[in-house]
Amino acid sequence: VFLQSNGNIRETLIAMVSSDEFWDKANLREKIKSPFEFAISAVRATNADIQQPFQLFQWCTRMGHRFYYYQAPTGFPDKSTFWINTGSLLNRMNFGLAFASGKIPGIKVDLPALNQHREPESADEALDVYSKIFLPERPLEENNKRLKALVNDANAAEKINQAAAANTAEDDADNMQMNRNQRRRTNQNERAALSKNSKAFTMSFVPGNNSTLAQVAGIIIGSPEFQRR
Repeated sequence: VFLQSNGNIRETLIAMVSSDEFWDKANLREKIKSPFEFAISAVRATNADIQQPFQLFQWCTRMGHRFYYYQAPTGFPDKSTFWINTGSLLNRMNFGLAFASGKIPGIKVDLPALNQHREPESADEALDVYSKIFLPERPLEENNKRLKALVNDANAAEKINQAAAANTAEDDADNMQMNRNQRRRTNQNERAALSKNSKAFTMSFVPGNNSTLAQVAGIIIGSPEFQRR
């Protein structure tokens, strides 16, 4: 179409988005959000009240996306392999937990209001309910199955933080190697990284305990499925 239309971009784009390959379910959500996209999607999904946006900037930097600081003039790569490794997934989970629990100054999230103030009776129910709120029109069975042990661990947040700290040195070395060789990882490895670190986590859900609900919401935000766009 590009050649037949003498390089007409409009006609070319129409041909692309009208193709069967473009709408093939196998190709859906194969992109991974950058830290900026991840942080902003969390804000949108939760209808968060942002009073200090600079806090989001700081978290994006912590997750490896310091705006306008990529050396190449083309900007940060639009590839999942650049953003995802074990340490970055743990940092994203830390962001989700801090974000949902109100531990980021100047950012407020009203989780009960998202469910019309209907309180889930268990952590598993909260996982199912808030997964549907944060991830509408997504296949949730596998993602929720992967997260159930994590949402039922009262010490999950502490363990994730410790695991992230333990991975810092390793990730620094990984990132240097990634920048040199554009290291590739498969989608299976991306999803398995969080699963590997969550196997050791086996939170009793206390009705009326907003901190428990925040932990469930934060784990969903930090989950592999929420990373996809």
